[in-house]
Amino acid sequence: MLNRLLRRRRKHTPSAGGEAPVLPPAEPVWPLPYVAYGRSPEEIRQAIAQYPQWHYPFAFDNGLKIAVRHWHRSADPEAEQRALRRFRHFMPWLLDAVGGSLEGKRVLDIACNAGFWSVQCALLGAREVVGFDARCDLIEQAELIKSITGIDNVRFRTLDFWAMSPAALDGPFDVVLNLGLLYHLAKPVEALEATKRMARGIIVLDTAVHEADQPLIHVRWEEPEDIRSAARSGIALRPSKPSLELMLRHVGFSSWREIPLRSPDMPEDYRTGRRATWLIRV
Repeated sequence: MLNRLLRRRRKHTPSAGGEAPVLPPAEPVWPLPYVAYGRSPEEIRQAIAQYPQWHYPFAFDNGLKIAVRHWHRSADPEAEQRALRRFRHFMPWLLDAVGGSLEGKRVLDIACNAGFWSVQCALLGAREVVGFDARCDLIEQAELIKSITGIDNVRFRTLDFWAMSPAALDGPFDVVLNLGLLYHLAKPVEALEATKRMARGIIVLDTAVHEADQPLIHVRWEEPEDIRSAARSGIALRPSKPSLELMLRHVGFSSWREIPLRSPDMPEDYRTGRRATWLIRV
C-alpha cells in the first residue's frame, strides 16, 4: 500500500498525490523502564540535576520524571505531550514502511539530543540504534538515560553532522531519523545528500519550514545560545515546503510523501504549517 502511494507523484510535488491511508496507531514506550543497575534513586537525581537544560522530557515507571528546561524559558507543561504527539504522528508511517516492526533494523538518529528517539526505537525492537550529536553534554545526557533504562542495543557518540559518513558510523542504515535539524544548517541540499548516503531504506525528515506557498528560503543568523540552537554560529536556512520538495527531487530520492496530521491535538507549529514531516524512500 505505502509503496503504491509513494509512487503517486504530482508534477514537482511527489508528496501530494493520493488520499492518505488510515494506518494503525503506534504508541510510545511510556513511561520508560527504570532499571539503573547499581545506582540509587538519589544518585540518579543528582546526575540529572547536573544538567541545567533538557530539551526532551523523560518519564520512568518508578515515577521519576525529567522536565524540559531551557535557558530564558520557564518549564512548559505541554512539553511531554508534544514529544508523545510527535511520536504518534510519524511513527505509524515509519512502522508501516518497514513492514510493521523495527525488529532486525539498524536505525541512525541524527542529532539525537538526549536520545529520546533513539531510546524509543531501541525499546521498539530495533536490532541496533546509533545516535550522535555535536554537543558532548547532550551525549552525556543520552548515556545517562540509557543507563537508567538498562537498554543495550543503542550506542551514542559525539560527532559533528558534517563529519557524518557511512565509514564513521558503520553505515548505511535501514532507517535514518533526521528530526529537528535541517533548519539549523546553512546548506540544506548538502545536508539531504549526506543523509541519503547514510540510508538504504527509509528516512524520516521532520523540520520547521518557512511559511510560504512558493519555493522560498528564509535566511537568519543563529547563535549556539542553548540546546535548541545550532551547534555553531552562522546562517541557518529554512526552506518552505515547495522549496524542500524541490530539494528532495534534486537529491534524487526514489519517492517521498508529507505525512498528514493524524489528529487536531498536534502541536501548534504542525497545525499551522510551520513544521512538517516527510517519509522518504531512498
